[in-house]
Amino acid sequence: MTEFFANQRQSYNKWTREIIRYADLDPVGHVNNNAYGLFIENARTVLFMEVEDEIKSDLDSSSKCDWVLRKLDIDFLREIHYPGEVDVGIAITRIGTSSMVVNHGVFTSGYCAATAVGISVYFDLETRSSKPIPEKIQQAMLKIACPKS
Repeated sequence: MTEFFANQRQSYNKWTREIIRYADLDPVGHVNNNAYGLFIENARTVLFMEVEDEIKSDLDSSSKCDWVLRKLDIDFLREIHYPGEVDVGIAITRIGTSSMVVNHGVFTSGYCAATAVGISVYFDLETRSSKPIPEKIQQAMLKIACPKS
C-alpha cells in the first residue's frame, strides 16, 4: 500500500457529502468546529450502516453490538464558508482486535479544510465492554473504506 495522506483527495475510496447549513456558522462567519464533528460523525455512521447492509445475512441476530467512538482528533486546516457543500473522505488505516482507526478528510471548493483521526471500538451493548470485531465485519470495512493505493 502506498503512503496515506489524510489531506489529499486521492487517498480516499469512500465518500459522503454534506450540505452546509446557515446554522453551522459561528459568530465569525465560518463553519463552526462542532459542525465538522457532525460531518465526520455522519460519514462514520454511513460507513457502519453500509457495512451492516453488506453482511447482514452473516450477522448473528442475537448479538447486541454497535460502535462507540473512543477518541476523535480534528486538525482544522482552513475555513469553510456558507453556502456550500463538503465531501468527507473516509479511510480505515488500521483494524485491531476490538477497535479500528478511521481517518477523515473534509474537502470543499478544491481544498482540504480539515483532517480527523478517530478510534472506533466494537462495543457489546449488554456487557458494556469492547468485543472482538468479527472477521466478516473487518473484511467488509476494508472492502468499502480501504485507503486508495
